[in-house]
Amino acid sequence: MRTLKRGATLVGVLLAMVLASCSHAIPQVAQVFSQVNRVFDPQLGTWTARLSVFLQAVSNDGNKVFDRLYLIDDAGAQYYALAKGDWTPVEKPGEFWTGINGLPLPEKPGPWRALLVTRSGQKVSADFSIAPQPADAPPARSERVAAVEAGGRWHVSGWVDDYLVWAYDANGSVVSRAKTVGPDFNVPASAVKFLLYSYDKKRGEGLEAGPFLVKPPAKPTDR
Repeated sequence: MRTLKRGATLVGVLLAMVLASCSHAIPQVAQVFSQVNRVFDPQLGTWTARLSVFLQAVSNDGNKVFDRLYLIDDAGAQYYALAKGDWTPVEKPGEFWTGINGLPLPEKPGPWRALLVTRSGQKVSADFSIAPQPADAPPARSERVAAVEAGGRWHVSGWVDDYLVWAYDANGSVVSRAKTVGPDFNVPASAVKFLLYSYDKKRGEGLEAGPFLVKPPAKPTDR
């Protein structure tokens, strides 16, 4: 009986060691996507340059182990520190992406490093680069973008010909994604706002305009 207990104990220890080694497998970053975006705010009437960075992360322990993300410019001594609540998770079949939109664009292009940290302190990094503008790139967009509703359809001016319209409901959920050509389009009846997205191939930048309100916010009632 004593030998059996020892054997059982040994098996339990070995099993615990195997499970522990599996649960602490080092995560990986399969690829990094970064893009400079020109964003138009209809409330302010201004364009700003913003940065988007997303990482395809892989872990045997699932996606909940990732806890912190750092974007680091080693040469320029700049960095962004992002807690888990700051980034946007994007899950696709067989893929997990995490990152953020709308970061202030660094003053200078060049190499950067993305450092992903798990709750247990494991670290994995991947390099990416913010590319400079081509020498022959046209000027950045500066025209005011406007959207007006008429007869149940929306008409946009100051925008590009080929773009996407993303409509959102009151809960912030996407209710439609429509590829659009031309200035006129529809949005679902449940939408309360929409954003416009496109890509400027000549400048190598994403384009975003919005949000445009479909329904004005409800006014508080006097009691």
